[in-house]
Amino acid sequence: MRSGESNRFDDIDDRTEELRSLSEEHPDLWGEFLRRYELSVLYHENALEGIVVTHAELGSALGGRPIAPDTYYPIRNLKVALDFMRGSVSTRSKPIDLEFVHTLHDKFGVGDSDFVSGEYRKIIPLHRTYFHDIAQPQDIVPRFEKLMHWAAQNQPDDDEAVAYAAHLHQEFMSIFPFAKHSGKVGRLLINFVLLRHGYMPVIFHATERQRYYDTLRHSRRDMERFLNDMMFNCVDNAMDFIKKELEEREKQSGRRSGLALVR
Repeated sequence: MRSGESNRFDDIDDRTEELRSLSEEHPDLWGEFLRRYELSVLYHENALEGIVVTHAELGSALGGRPIAPDTYYPIRNLKVALDFMRGSVSTRSKPIDLEFVHTLHDKFGVGDSDFVSGEYRKIIPLHRTYFHDIAQPQDIVPRFEKLMHWAAQNQPDDDEAVAYAAHLHQEFMSIFPFAKHSGKVGRLLINFVLLRHGYMPVIFHATERQRYYDTLRHSRRDMERFLNDMMFNCVDNAMDFIKKELEEREKQSGRRSGLALVR
């Protein structure tokens, strides 16, 4: 890792530790942030795949009241996959393997009559969301098995977790094993690695969509830089939320004190 990138990684560590202290001091604000953060994940993950959902659709899907069938299952299935991924961080001691990836992928099959569990992509689609080069269908199985072997044999220490996640994602997306939902599964794997090593999960914002697509066409080093930037954004957003809420509380407390003195 180059010195500039190493310093930036240290900055992420420092900022993550600062956020951890803030969240422990103010668990109510942290809980509210996480609630909003999850809504943001559900929105932006679908937006990256070209599915735009409204706040009303998010609320209805999470409440089990589908008002729009076209968006209900993309929201509902992603929420189920997120919950499974987060739960696996604390319950799963094994490295990432084919079984785990397939289980993640299966979470997206509910409500999709064309979904076949465990089925790999058989064609290179002409019309697709992503534009980077992807593996020929006959190369998917050997490349995927090789990637999973690498993932198991190279489990990272904390200071290598970001590089590991970037490498894993870049190769997974170049294989693009599934006809549907490869992107969502690939990004869940990033967040599984980050959470396992004590970092916040990242959101790939829809405003960064083109940069993300372009990065998939470049090197793993570029993906690592991009991931670093997204990690900074997410930690900074969390810290800004908590600090602004604390400032607002202080203002409201001052107003109440002023009213009490007037009386």
